[in-house]
Amino acid sequence: MTMLTPPSEFLGACPKFRLLVLGNPESTKRELFTKIFGVDLEKRLVDDAFSPSHNIEQELDLHGQNSRLAIHTNLNVGAGDEANYDRIRDFLTSRATSSKQEDRIHCVWYCVASEEDRSVTELEQRFFFGGLHSAAPWVPLVLLFTKYDEFVSQVKLDWSRGAQEQGLSKVAVSHILRDLSSKKFEKHIGQKWDEVLGGSVPRVCVSSGDEDDDVRSDEVLAEATLTTLRNKNVKYAFAAAQRNSALISTRFAADTAATDYFEVDTGHARKLHGTAMHDILPHFFTRAVQLFNLRDPTASLVSDSTLLTQILEATFDASQQGLVTECLGSTDSETSPSSLLAHLTPHERAVLLAQTLTATLLFLHRLADTQSSPSRSLPTGITSDTITRQLAETRASAAERRALLEAVESSGVFTACTLRGQVAEVMVRAVQGAERVRVSEGGMGGGGGRRHAGAGAAGRGIVVVEDDSELQEISLSFVNDKGPEDMVLPSGLTILPLT
Repeated sequence: MTMLTPPSEFLGACPKFRLLVLGNPESTKRELFTKIFGVDLEKRLVDDAFSPSHNIEQELDLHGQNSRLAIHTNLNVGAGDEANYDRIRDFLTSRATSSKQEDRIHCVWYCVASEEDRSVTELEQRFFFGGLHSAAPWVPLVLLFTKYDEFVSQVKLDWSRGAQEQGLSKVAVSHILRDLSSKKFEKHIGQKWDEVLGGSVPRVCVSSGDEDDDVRSDEVLAEATLTTLRNKNVKYAFAAAQRNSALISTRFAADTAATDYFEVDTGHARKLHGTAMHDILPHFFTRAVQLFNLRDPTASLVSDSTLLTQILEATFDASQQGLVTECLGSTDSETSPSSLLAHLTPHERAVLLAQTLTATLLFLHRLADTQSSPSRSLPTGITSDTITRQLAETRASAAERRALLEAVESSGVFTACTLRGQVAEVMVRAVQGAERVRVSEGGMGGGGGRRHAGAGAAGRGIVVVEDDSELQEISLSFVNDKGPEDMVLPSGLTILPLT
């Protein structure tokens, strides 16, 4: 029998993601930590963290809100203080030599306020091209232009009144200003930094508001940070520490499921030989809960020993409940002549395992979306009522459940597969497909609870706008009154032609 590693050791190689944030009180606001890591910090605490007297060695006190995260802070080097520069470099050097992965700095966020219309200082150039690499050569850096929403607001203030006097609608002004703000930022700020950095440092414009563009900037920051990481253990640590993207959590949970519970040596995906589903399913659930790292102050996800059973019973139809019961039953249920599982082919067992794992993923994905909804100024905590509501919604959405299970069952990986990563991709696509079905039925979709245009609109011949690139392309058509007859935005609103 194949022995599974105890779930408690899952993130043991690097149980915390350790971040160094370099900024100042003007460029670094508490919303940055709230939206990416789901921690609510007092404004005074954040301001003090970027004061000249702050000790860089001292972690921010997160008050136990995120056990997978450690944050160090310090003034950036934009003011040209040599002593401050040396302090940062010495700190990075000392951390880089630590024998424990969790004690090393895994990434640096360098924060500059978008309103700072200035050039890159000599000391900053030295830090980007020499100081950081000599002190900690494997530590990546992400350049954050914060308060971008305030920059956009100023552009709007300078331009919108004149635009309205030209007879443009508010909708047209909104989309044109998005393009105008981006171009103005690149011309006056971004270009100056690119001339020095030459694209060697990833940069992200981050907003503090709750509009769709603001929320999207947070998602870009989370993905950009993840992309810079090279060590697999550190990647998993960040996936667990971040609470911004349910999709990141889902991807990593699917990856560990595919890696540890499936075999592809025979050219197709099969359940791990010698390990019963009875052992695999609770093992995966415990690991996935660690990866999603939801705000769960009352430990609701782990205190109810029947929750996994309830999730699967809510997902599978009545005709499949017998299989679900056996999956979570005794260890010998797969070999007993009287059991249903014993009569399944290896192909069918692999499909069933993937379906049960993906059902668990979708449930946790939904809970994560609930916590990261942009309509909430602060992250919320999981309660037993939250779980009960999510179970009820799962039972009520037959089309969503069917889409999830059929997406797995119809996958070709159970016929031809050479990489475990292909199994993970199937699970992630199934979760995303189930989300789209729920949205089309009028439910709340993914991406933090944002609504997207449904299939019904597309079926009526209306143009459905899925992302910003399309909005930018149609901005001119709004102005010239040559756009489509109807247009449905991601918010679900319909825009009529200009008159």
